Amino acid sequence: MDFSYRHSTVNKPCRRSVTLKPVCRRRRAEDRGQRTEGSVLVMILWMLVLISFLAGQYLAHNREKADIAQNAWAAFRQRQAVSSVVQLFSTDAWPLSDGTGADGRWFRLFPDDTPLWVRVDKESQRVNLNTAADGEIKQKTALMMGDNFQREADAVSDCILDWRDTDSLTRMQGAEEKDYKARGLTYRPANGPFNVMSELLLVMGVTPDRFWADPLELIETDLSSFYIQSEEKKVPKALSEGFTIYAGGSKRISLLVPGSEKGYLYMNIFMAKESGRLAVVDSLQFMGVAEAGFDRLIELESEARGLGAREKKRS
Repeated sequence: MDFSYRHSTVNKPCRRSVTLKPVCRRRRAEDRGQRTEGSVLVMILWMLVLISFLAGQYLAHNREKADIAQNAWAAFRQRQAVSSVVQLFSTDAWPLSDGTGADGRWFRLFPDDTPLWVRVDKESQRVNLNTAADGEIKQKTALMMGDNFQREADAVSDCILDWRDTDSLTRMQGAEEKDYKARGLTYRPANGPFNVMSELLLVMGVTPDRFWADPLELIETDLSSFYIQSEEKKVPKALSEGFTIYAGGSKRISLLVPGSEKGYLYMNIFMAKESGRLAVVDSLQFMGVAEAGFDRLIELESEARGLGAREKKRS
C-alpha cells in the first residue's frame, strides 16, 4: 500500500503538466499573433502618414509652380501693356480721338484688359536742374517741401547746386566731396550737369521719400482739382515731379500699374526727339503699396470723366 500511494503521488503532477502544455502554447501563439497584428497596424498608419505628407508636398510644389507661372504671365501682360502705351504716345499728334488726357491730367487706359493710370505731359512745365538759375532751384525746392521744412529745403537745394557746379567750394548748407566721404559714401559730386533723373537720388539730403513722395496722392490731387475750383495751384511734393533735366519739348509718360492686391508699380518714361522721332531716353520705376486701395482714384476719375463730357456738350 505504501508503494502504490507513493506511485500515485508521483504520477499526479505528471498528468497535470501534460494537460497544461497545449494551453500554454495556444496562449503564447495568441500573444505573438496580437503583437504581429499591432505591428502591422502601426506600420500601416506610418505608411498612411508618409503618403499624406508626400501628397501634401506634391500639391504644395504644384501650387507654388502655378503661382509662379501666374505671376510671370501677369508681369508679362503688364510689360506688354506699358510698351503699348509708350508706342501709342510716341507721336506728336494726340492719339485719342476724344481728347482724353490731352490736358495733362491723369486718366485710365485698358490695353489688353490691363488697367493702367496714365498721364502724358511736357517737361517745359518743370524746372530744369541743369539750366535753371540758383535762385529758381532754391525757390522751387522750398515750395515743394513746404513751410514746415524750410531748413531742410535750403540744405537740399544747396546740395543740388554743389553737385552740379564745377568748383569744390561748399555752400552754407551744401556738400562737396569731403562731406560725402565723411558720410561713408563711396562716390563724390559730379561737379557737372545731371545725366539722368535718378542721379538726383545720389545727392545728399535727397531721400526716396522726397524724390517720389506719394504717387497715389499725386493722382488724387490732380483728379480732385478737375472739379474743385481753386485759385491756388497745387505744387507737387515729389522732387521728381518738380524738376527735370530734359528740354522743354521732351515728353514724360507717367504710369501707375496696379498689381496683385494693393501693390503697384509707378513709372516715369522720358521721350525726346532723336533723328526727328520721339524715342525713350530715360525711365524711372518705383514700387509701392496702396494701403487704402484704388477705389478712391477710380471714383474720382469717373467723376472727372463725367464732368468733362458735360463740358464738351455745353461747348
